[in-house]
Amino acid sequence: MAAIIPSTGKPRGWYPWKDYQPPARGWRYSQETMAELDRQGRINYPKDKSKRLARKLYLDESKGALLGNIWTDIPPLQASSAERLGYPTQKPLQVLDRIITASSNKNDIILDAFCGCGTALVAAENLGRQWIGIDISPTACRVMAKRLRDVCKVREDEALWRSGKGFIVRDLPRSIEQLRAIPPFEFENWAVIALGGIPNKAQVGDMGIDGRIYPVSAMPKKRGAATGELEFMDHWYPIQVKQKDKVGRPDIDAFEAVMHREDRQRGFFVSFDYTADAEQECAAFHKKSGRIIKLITVQEILDELHVQKM
Repeated sequence: MAAIIPSTGKPRGWYPWKDYQPPARGWRYSQETMAELDRQGRINYPKDKSKRLARKLYLDESKGALLGNIWTDIPPLQASSAERLGYPTQKPLQVLDRIITASSNKNDIILDAFCGCGTALVAAENLGRQWIGIDISPTACRVMAKRLRDVCKVREDEALWRSGKGFIVRDLPRSIEQLRAIPPFEFENWAVIALGGIPNKAQVGDMGIDGRIYPVSAMPKKRGAATGELEFMDHWYPIQVKQKDKVGRPDIDAFEAVMHREDRQRGFFVSFDYTADAEQECAAFHKKSGRIIKLITVQEILDELHVQKM
């Protein structure tokens, strides 16, 4: 049988404390807890007895507010940001610092399967984590490696990597000879990705276009439904790749026809080298039509000089 306890008419926590009146809802703590807080000097007693008591809290004891899933305190990268590399999808380092700090401990392994320009790897290195980065783009891997060397002062060295003090980059073509030896379709993909473009999935029927570059600043046009292109992807530049020692004027003429057909104002051509008449034809094409064909050599890509032409 349950006992029936008569009500006092007062809320829980209603008891006298050193001449201070409890608030309308009563004291927050029991008398035992209040006594312990008083013993520790953790209660602030105002001179005016009608004012409320307050518990003393110290910053180093506070856990702070829980972090939400919408972060507005980290500004986006601006054109003038010191860490900006010009990589189209680069994230602020602070974002990756926060993610890695919140989700891992020191010496854990951080895997970034699409590492791009290496922001997650830089954050992991700075925070004392191990890391593995993967990217399909040789250009991205080169940008990432340079950033680790320049920002983190980590050396790219096999012996240091084995001792846990350096890093290595695997499976990238590093010489003209290696690139001459790979199959043509693989060479096309390598060149297109190196420029930051998207290669064609099909090996045939590309209509003279081996890949496309979609500028980040591209503005959409209302012609997607008519052309088969997505509206927001209508602004793009064609890429033509030839695994030749020297591209001549006939190849340039064919690419000019592609640019006219697709109504493109800029295009990119990649090969090992170009004849003098190929270069002259590009200059004449620009003078006549206002359209620009950028001739890029494989060596320029390997030496990371092609960015200046983009």
